[in-house]
Parts: sequence; C-alpha cells; structure tokens
Amino acid sequence: MAQLLGCEPDLEVCGDAEDGRSVAATLCLANPDLVLLDLSLSSGSGIDLLHQLKETWPDLRVLVVSTHDERLYGERVIRGGACGYVMKAAPPEQFLNAVRRALQGSMVVSEALSAVLLASIMPGPREPASPLAGLSDRELEIFELIARGSSTRAIAEALHISVKTVESHQFNLRKKLGVESTHHLRHLAYTWTNAGRAEAKGGPGTRA
Repeated sequence: MAQLLGCEPDLEVCGDAEDGRSVAATLCLANPDLVLLDLSLSSGSGIDLLHQLKETWPDLRVLVVSTHDERLYGERVIRGGACGYVMKAAPPEQFLNAVRRALQGSMVVSEALSAVLLASIMPGPREPASPLAGLSDRELEIFELIARGSSTRAIAEALHISVKTVESHQFNLRKKLGVESTHHLRHLAYTWTNAGRAEAKGGPGTRA
C-alpha cells in the first residue's frame, strides 16, 4: 500500500508504525492528514488503538484498511470514530479513491455497510441485529481468532492476556451465542467468518 500511495503525485506516505506503542511518536513527528489503520497489529488490538487515537486526537481522520470482514467490524469501527472501512482485497483504484475521499472529508463505506448504518438511525422496526452485535470488542477479536483455528494459548499470546482470561471470554461467547461447547463455538465462528469472506470476494499535497 505504501508503494501504491507513493506513486501518486498528490499523496505522500509520511510515516508508519507496527504497533500501538509506536503510533503516538510517529503521529507527533509526521503530523499526517490521514491514518490508515489495520486491525491486525503485531501487538495489541486495532479497535483499542482506534479508540485511543480518537480520544487523544479527536479530529484525526482514521481509515480502517483490513482483511477482516466488514460484517464483523464495519459498524463497530465507524461508531468508534473511523471515517471509513476498506477491505485490503479491494482493487488499487478503489483503495486510492477511498483514501482521497477520506482526505476530502467523506465517509467511506460500502453500500452494504451504509445500509446498516442508515437502518440503525431510521425510526420504526429494525431488522434483527446480528448475533455478534452484542459482543464486546475483545469478545469479537477472540471470536475471529477462534475462526482462524487459534488455540486458547495462541489467542492469549496474540492478545497479551492470560489463558484464564481467554477461557472466561470463551464462556461468555458461548452464553451470548447460545452454544453449548467450545467445539460448537469453533464451528460457529468458522462458518460465520468464512461465509463472510466468500461474500466479500464475489486533496493535493496531503499526507497519509
């Protein structure tokens, strides 16, 4: 993505950071007009980092660019302050257009996500919420890691939390999603996220 942006005469990549710990220093040095945020970090949570960025720099524009299915995270990150959500698998022209629209102050979302956001503010009866809507940010992260086949210990290491904490979250997930065992939870997570991935396939002088 950096190479793609660097080839555009009106865009400049002015910094990068691998994890939440180095983002603050990078932002202070680079002073970007737009932050491109991946939800998968080398350490920590991308959603937590989004909240931290918006709390510290409320006017900072953050465009989420991720491999994660927008059905899982789209509405959540928009409500968390992001100005848009773009899948990494998007064609280069679509990605560059999203960056420019975000820099111009537009909200960058797909038609499907836009419909979800509009439905949430319209009066009258709503479509039943996704069963994942009631999950906390941490529970959602664990749900997706379960779908990727990660063990309880691997999840704990990835999120820098204890195995006991992961087990507690898994218990809450089973309760909220109405499944009886960890085996059924893994099957549900795999089915949900892989169905979503299958569906997902079919200003001048600014700095990002």
